[in-house]
Amino acid sequence: MHGLARLSRCLGGALAFALAAIGPGHATDFPSRAITIVIPFPPGGGTDLIMRAIGQKASELTGQSFIIDNRGGAGGAIAAKAVKNAPPDGYTLLFGNSSTHAINKYIMKIAYDPEQDFVPVSEIMAFPHVLVVSGNSGVTSVDELIKLADSKPNGLTFATQGLGSGGQLLGEQLRLVSGKRMTSIPYQGGAPALLDTSAGRTDFMFSSLAPALPFIKQGTLRVLASSGSKRAEFLPDVPALKELGYPGVDLEFWFAVFAPAGTPQDVVAKLHTIFVKAIQSPEVARIMQTNSAALTLGDGAALGERVKRDLKVMDELTKKAGIAVK
Repeated sequence: MHGLARLSRCLGGALAFALAAIGPGHATDFPSRAITIVIPFPPGGGTDLIMRAIGQKASELTGQSFIIDNRGGAGGAIAAKAVKNAPPDGYTLLFGNSSTHAINKYIMKIAYDPEQDFVPVSEIMAFPHVLVVSGNSGVTSVDELIKLADSKPNGLTFATQGLGSGGQLLGEQLRLVSGKRMTSIPYQGGAPALLDTSAGRTDFMFSSLAPALPFIKQGTLRVLASSGSKRAEFLPDVPALKELGYPGVDLEFWFAVFAPAGTPQDVVAKLHTIFVKAIQSPEVARIMQTNSAALTLGDGAALGERVKRDLKVMDELTKKAGIAVK
């Protein structure tokens, strides 16, 4: 009996140790090795540079490498699927965005669920979008642009960066809110869309601020308003569309960190703390400002609510605008 009692106590102790190992104690020595951050676009862009700066600072803070793994294609769906299938231990993360976690579900077939397959870790940043017209168009306000639609038999045309892009979705929101006839003209990316809009080959465009700024400074594009419910931090003199009487043109394009579903919550909390400290460093703040990125810094709960909200908005918008899954 004494031997059985000792065996029982040993087994009980081993079980307690095993449970402790997978319980709240996870984050005490986390991270103990390199962390990979999968980015859903090619290297070299502004967002890629920002995440690399954040990774470098996070590495300095933790003593562990933060490896950037660029996996572009399919609007971020390739990167999202790769992270979905990674071990849920906090060592493989997704630098997701409004496309991977809201837009894609309603414009393409994807092999993951934006909510069920991921744990929200940390909000990082958002990019303001601006409504621009050609500098030679003679249009100086949003009201003038909307009235212009009545003078054209086929209404207005607006350039977009492609299917499911910010330009398309915000343009569709403006079309629905204004009740005017507008047709989207898809391009292979933002650069050719900006060039044609500046040349007057389309009537207007919604663009993220950073790539549009050189055109605005040269005077080849005129900015009429910013999207969203309030003025863009970088353009305090430019009115928001809501101010001008066009509420509902307010889709925000954001970037955030996600982990695979099942990642322990204490590890998620530790990761959020690391990213907040990294983002608040002067080096990261400087490169974010250069690329016109606004900090958001919400935790996992705030990010989860953002995803739910945007999925609902996208569901309603795609139905009203007639945008179908391809």
